[in-house]
Parts: sequence; C-alpha cells; structure tokens
Amino acid sequence: MKKKIVISGMGVVTPIGDSVESFWTSNLQGISGLRLEDRMDLSALPCGWVSATVPEETKKVIKARWGDSNQAWGDILMHTAVSQALDDAQFKGGLKRPAGLMWARVWPGPSGSFPQDYVDFMKSAGERYLTAGNEPGDVVAYLREKQEEERLEASDLSAFPTELSAKLGVPLVASRLDATCSGGLRCLIEASRLLQMGKADFVVVAAVVSRSNHYTLSQYAQLMALSRWRGPAAQASMPFDKRRTGMVINESAGALILETEEHARARGVKQHYAELGGWGLAIDTVHLTAPRVDMVERVMRTALEQSGLAPNQIDTVNAHGTSTRLNDVTEAKALHRVFGEHMQTVDVCAVKSLTGHGSAASGILETVIASLSLCRGIIPPVTTCTEPDPECNVRTSLTPIHRPVANVLKNSFGFGGQYASIVFRRPESARP
Repeated sequence: MKKKIVISGMGVVTPIGDSVESFWTSNLQGISGLRLEDRMDLSALPCGWVSATVPEETKKVIKARWGDSNQAWGDILMHTAVSQALDDAQFKGGLKRPAGLMWARVWPGPSGSFPQDYVDFMKSAGERYLTAGNEPGDVVAYLREKQEEERLEASDLSAFPTELSAKLGVPLVASRLDATCSGGLRCLIEASRLLQMGKADFVVVAAVVSRSNHYTLSQYAQLMALSRWRGPAAQASMPFDKRRTGMVINESAGALILETEEHARARGVKQHYAELGGWGLAIDTVHLTAPRVDMVERVMRTALEQSGLAPNQIDTVNAHGTSTRLNDVTEAKALHRVFGEHMQTVDVCAVKSLTGHGSAASGILETVIASLSLCRGIIPPVTTCTEPDPECNVRTSLTPIHRPVANVLKNSFGFGGQYASIVFRRPESARP
C-alpha cells in the first residue's frame, strides 16, 4: 500500500527572510532581495552586476548563534534552516529508527567555487597521503595528531551529517546529491523513495548555496546566463517578462521535514503543510545547458500521472522561472502542451523574481511557498513581470491571488539536462 508522505516542518534563510513567516510575507509584499553587487569589481564582466545575498545583519546573528564552530559558512546556513524545520515539525527526539538525510551543497571549500579551493584541497589530500602512508596504524596515528588543524577541512567534507545525526539522536541513512539546479526537488523525491521503501520514517531534506564571488559570476557570464539589466536592481530578475535578460545568483538555504503521515500522527503532529502526490524525473544528454520542451513536458506529465490527477485539477504552477530568455519560453511552451486551454485559469508563481536563483536551494525555498499556498489559499505575485512576454503567455499577477488551492505543480530544471517536477496536494488537515 502506498504511504502518504507529508511535509511536517520547514525552515529557510534567504535574502528576503530568515524564517518561513518573514520569507512568506516578503513574497506576498513583493519585497526584493536583489542588489547591485558592490563587494567586487565586475566592470570587466558583460553581465551579472546584480546579486542577492543574505543581509549582513542576518549573517551576524546567525554566526553569533553558532559561535566559533570552525564550520564552513554553507554548513552554518544549513544547520540554521534545519533547526527551524525541526522546531516547526515539533521534533522532540525519541526516534525509534534511523532517520534519512537528503542534502545538496556546493563543494569544496568555504566559498564553494574558487578554483584555488580545488587546488588547495587536492594538494593537501596528496600531502596527507604521502605523510600518513598506507599502514592503518600509521594513518590513525596521523589523524589523531592532526585532528585539531584538520578540523576545518573535515567539517567542510563530512561533519554536517555527523552533527545532524547527533542532534536527531539516531543513525542516518544519508545521501548528498549533485543534480545542479534541480537538486532540491531531486532530494525531495529521493526522500520520498526512502519513506516509501520503509528505510526511514523521518527524513531531513536540505540544500544550500553560497557562491557569490568573482569566479562564479565570471563562469556564468561566459554563458551569458546572468542578467544584463541596466535599470533598478530589484527588477533584474523578471521571469516571463519580454524584457528579461538573464538570471541573478543568490545565497540561501532551505530545509524540509518529510515523514509518513502515520509516523507524524504517532508523534502527535496531525497538521501538515503538504502531501506529496507524484513526481517526474528525467536526464537529457542532448545539450549541457539548453532545456528542451519535450523533456519538460515529460516530467510534468509523469508527475500528474503518478498523482492520479488530470491537468485541469492543478490550480497553480510554482515555476522554475529563471528569467533567462530560453528557459522561460521553454517552460511556458511545455506548460501549454500539458494544460492546453486550462492555462487560461492556471496561476503561475515565480519566486526567483524576488530571490534570484539559488541552484539546488531554490527547489526547497519554492516548495515552501508552494506548501503555504496550499495551506493559506494565496498565490504570491510576480511583481517584476510588468510586460508579460506573449511568447510565454502564462498567467501571472502583480498582486497576491486569493483562491482555494488544492494542487500545485512545482518545476525545477538544471544544467546537465536535469529535469524534475512534483505535484503537491493540500493535506486533509492543513497547517493554519
């Protein structure tokens, strides 16, 4: 018998809110986290002059909470989001079986993307190998001797699952996934698989990105994927708008608690944010960066079929909506193929209009918004889409839409031909 999988807890740290409620309010009010990037000289880049980072005051509060932990900043962000999600799920310990962990994070090094991070990591790994040798006893002795000075690097590589296991009080069935910008949804899908197979009753899903540096921006600039907007920074990300010129990179973290409905009720948690309906996954090897309409269509149709829903039963689409010329029109064309005339009544939400693009973390953050739309009957606006692209022809709004929402389709697509789509249902007992 197929188990009901529910989202029982959520946590976020974003450029427009460091809690679920502040993040939701900012989405409803159209508050943008996009700012001109003034921390580095970007004059030589053809695009990418705007970014969206966690405000400095928020960073100070978060760092003060965790103290001098020697953890990489990405781990600190994830711990913050996960702690919120566990509190939100009313987690008090007492798990009787191993828990699951599905997570995604840029690797390696505190910055996540500088070439020197990779050079330093490989160099130090080689030096350790030559020094420690092959004998097990010598390796153990070396690690004991170097424990203190190696703590930062070890933390960056593996401490997050270990620390989370200690917090939950049980062993973890853990996997770290690399599925580029579809990674957040992929983590959700793999978590659902764990629960359906009975390998765990309680799974933490987390993703983080913090890579706003000159090297990363120059990488995306070579692809001309970043916004070339010269007007007000807050308008730089404009999904489905005919003036869109590219995406904006952000810094963010998100976490969700997934569990079987039966397990949640046994813990005394009877109200949930969303129920996972069906999902679709695909990997396309035709092009590294260009999405294809037929692949987007495929994952959406698969998600609908698995959920047992007809297209006309979807109330809103929480779009991938990156604000790039190609992605938005590709997603829109696929939506029209799947929904046909029903697209005239399907409301489309595009969170990246306010937050920018957070790679794998975006799928988690946007699932938070999709889940709250189910619970509260409100679809956030896309305030930057003031000149809708007729080639996309999707239904967005400049103000919040108040309507009953029973089913949401969420999309995420990524470089490397990664496609993911999930249907979320309104649970029988929705969180107020």
